[in-house]
Amino acid sequence: MAATMVQSVIEILDSAHSYRYELAEVLDGIKSLQEQINLSSDAALKQVEAHFAKLKTVVIKAMDKRLCQLQREIESIRESALKPLEECKSLVDDGLASAAQVMEEGGDILKNDPESNLEKLVNFKEDPKTKALGSVPAIPDSAEVACVNVSLSPDLRRQLEEAIALEGKVLAHAPVQITDVIEKPGSLLVQWAEEDLNPTNAVFHTAYVGTSTSFTVKHLRTQTAYTFRVCGRGESDTPWSAWSVPRVSATSIEHYQWAEPKDKTYTLSNENKTVTRTNEGLTHVIYSHKPSLVLGNTLTMKVLDDADKSPGDGLCIAVKNDAVDHFNLDQAEEIIYINLYGSVFVNGQEMTMQLPEIKRGSVVAFETEAVSNGKVRVHIQTEDKEVTFDWKLEHVSSAQGMLGVPSLGGANQQSAERAFYFGVRFSQEDWKVAVD
Repeated sequence: MAATMVQSVIEILDSAHSYRYELAEVLDGIKSLQEQINLSSDAALKQVEAHFAKLKTVVIKAMDKRLCQLQREIESIRESALKPLEECKSLVDDGLASAAQVMEEGGDILKNDPESNLEKLVNFKEDPKTKALGSVPAIPDSAEVACVNVSLSPDLRRQLEEAIALEGKVLAHAPVQITDVIEKPGSLLVQWAEEDLNPTNAVFHTAYVGTSTSFTVKHLRTQTAYTFRVCGRGESDTPWSAWSVPRVSATSIEHYQWAEPKDKTYTLSNENKTVTRTNEGLTHVIYSHKPSLVLGNTLTMKVLDDADKSPGDGLCIAVKNDAVDHFNLDQAEEIIYINLYGSVFVNGQEMTMQLPEIKRGSVVAFETEAVSNGKVRVHIQTEDKEVTFDWKLEHVSSAQGMLGVPSLGGANQQSAERAFYFGVRFSQEDWKVAVD
């Protein structure tokens, strides 16, 4: 009885320990979320303050500029309108001075016995100043001279107030959020979705702009953290939404690559993603360094350069990599082979559907997915042609398990089992193929 009670106490202590551990994890999560809220709020405050400070500076600068421009226009009109009047006033002033002088001289003559000073009378009468007494300058009518006024918009103040009142929108959540990041060979498939919501230090680069809600970001390094964020907009002329919460992820799956050549027949470049046929060595098949085309993924082979075509040359995906000299097209072999003329062979049987010939610039995409009864659905696309078929696979070696059939292993084990080699064979030099 005592032992049972002791065991019960031990179990309670274990439960309390587990409960405490779980609560500690929850507390860490709460702290992380609080930090997210506080950091985003601080960043938003700084963004708003900086935006309105800049806006205020720009508006005041624009207003001062316009004020100076209007002042210059007013002064220019004033100057041009006053100039002829100033000239006329100068003539009037000269006339007034002349008239005063004539009056003074005439008065002196009249005071000093004018009858005996006939010569002075004649000279006074013939004086130009005396003759000019009848010349009065004309001035324009008031309607002909400037009367400066300003036309100002009575609604501008209201429009500015309304525009400022609508500037800015605070959102608790961005309307577009990352929903998943899936590892792909040498890449990450980023998926996002638009949510119906009420209105760090990472350096971001634009990876995709378009209408799709998913995009595979390629050419990434393994075991390297990448930060993603998304935003969206309804129409092309509407502003972009706020950024989503950043999502950090990394891929542990290597990019597709060729096996290291055992001779000089082929050379590799671009991190072993590109294979080139040389003018040396005996013709043979070169495969990927391991079965790396996993079910659900896509393999793309791009022909960067070509040469003459030879029988038996082409591209393949296969369960095994033991066919070295040439592609084994026996029915027992599990291989999909496309020759350079576009013919497709599945386990040795030629399909009726023909693809375009393979040449420089050709891009051949293989996509695989699991279906029932131990089959794999294969899609092959090049140019505007595509073939789709179910590839029947038998049991393979125990090290690989059964392809296309669910096993008792975990998800990672099944993904590792359901993978295929890819390969090429070229007899002529200069053929160059890159995988992605």
